[in-house]
Amino acid sequence: MKIFLTGASGFVGRNLAKQLLKNGHTVTAAVRATSDICHIPIGCKIVTVDFASQESICRHLNNVEVIYHVAGAVKARSGEDFDRINAGLTAAVVNAAKIQSPEALFILASSQAAAGPNDGGPQSSYGRSKLLAEQVVTGLSRYIIVRSPAALGPDDGETQSFYVWARRGITVTLGNSDVKFCVISISDLSFFMAMLADVPEAVGRVLQPSCPELVTWKKVHKAMEKATGRRILRIPVPSFLVYTAGFLAETMATLTGSRLLLDREKARDITSSKWLCKQHEVEKITGWKPELSFEETIRRAVQTPAQQ
Repeated sequence: MKIFLTGASGFVGRNLAKQLLKNGHTVTAAVRATSDICHIPIGCKIVTVDFASQESICRHLNNVEVIYHVAGAVKARSGEDFDRINAGLTAAVVNAAKIQSPEALFILASSQAAAGPNDGGPQSSYGRSKLLAEQVVTGLSRYIIVRSPAALGPDDGETQSFYVWARRGITVTLGNSDVKFCVISISDLSFFMAMLADVPEAVGRVLQPSCPELVTWKKVHKAMEKATGRRILRIPVPSFLVYTAGFLAETMATLTGSRLLLDREKARDITSSKWLCKQHEVEKITGWKPELSFEETIRRAVQTPAQQ
């Protein structure tokens, strides 16, 4: 198929692009003029797009059969910035698709944060911006929304230091002992998203692929020790200290104008014990289940050198 992909310079996007090419598709990777394109897989047609210009986006949507919208922000200076990037950018691509390729299947890379713990709704600005993006997409005739949990892999710059310190014998766990969360390997997520183009039963659905069971920090620690073949010192950071770190990060961001990866809202997400695993629904609708166990996911992330 002829595919239009945003976000190919990011962690999820470049891995998805690699899988799409492997599946034999033609991939046009749309990037901003400022994007770092060095990790976009060879074989993609890279085009520079002004996402503020509908005409600029439309120019590359002729005869496109599938649109993968993966571009977005996981850290920002404010809730308004999250809305502008995650929801606003989605609206721009959706509006262009309505004009230039209204029959194309639109697949949105969203986040479990849009659902919130216990499906009670988003409790962070990031999650709210992703939910707004989802609402924009539902105006299309053919769409699929993928609410991914944390995707783990060796070439994720945001989590690489976590694996480096594990190899050195130290790891930090966040929140109290009852914290549970969903994860998925980046290879499984990429494979799943790529196959959706051929799964008509998934159209109009909101899907949340993941490892089949919720994960605890104790399980993460044990998997790290098994992967490294050594004892690892675990430094637990209780929930109240995670909140404190979020507050301090907000203060620092106010003073420096930097973008936040952690704030008090994100701290609530990180320390929640009420995330829901919905992989059973995904398997029922699509027939797909992850290839890698959680332990193998951690082993690959810890043992595989990051991209340079």
